[in-house]
Amino acid sequence: MPTFELLKKKQIKAGFGIIPSRCDNTVSETLSPYLQSKNKKGENLFEIWHHGWDHVRPEFKGTGYEYQKSHFEKADKLIKDYLGIQMRTFGAPYNAGDSITNRVISENPEYKVFMFSNVIPEHSNKIEYLGNRTNMENGTGNPEFNFFIENYKKNKEKYCDYMVLQGHPNNWSEYKIDQFEKIIDFLISENCEFVLPIELNGITATKK
Repeated sequence: MPTFELLKKKQIKAGFGIIPSRCDNTVSETLSPYLQSKNKKGENLFEIWHHGWDHVRPEFKGTGYEYQKSHFEKADKLIKDYLGIQMRTFGAPYNAGDSITNRVISENPEYKVFMFSNVIPEHSNKIEYLGNRTNMENGTGNPEFNFFIENYKKNKEKYCDYMVLQGHPNNWSEYKIDQFEKIIDFLISENCEFVLPIELNGITATKK
């Protein structure tokens, strides 16, 4: 798990989307050591977030209430069974959701954050909808330092409260991990604060 190891070494917080249908009972052995990792303040370094049940296209957008509800709740339950954790953040596969997705998430009171929702409700449902994407991958699975710097400079003033960086480290070669490390080191030099998605709803990451 080289990306986990890199972030752990540098004490950088990060959220990782998980696709439960691809997991088996070995996932706990693999991920639990990282989920127990803390920074010097005793805060969790990593958050596992709900990324759908099977990552089909489409899984959420346009698929109807019963289908979305089933996939959402199956994924939630399996991760609780395998890892003993309650996920609290959601991001749809391919960042594709709809108003039904918002309804499904709001019906589960444990969920407090939705990343890259296509439809933002007019009325508050106590869920934080995160946007402010700043691309670091020049195409899925292809982090590029210079590409990121261009996007960072373009968005720095516009997204003065927070930025969301999305990556796909399961596709990264050693060279791409090096590019990602350069991005992280640059952000450290900028005195950026790294937080977990759930913390942007004002919830501490150490709460279970």
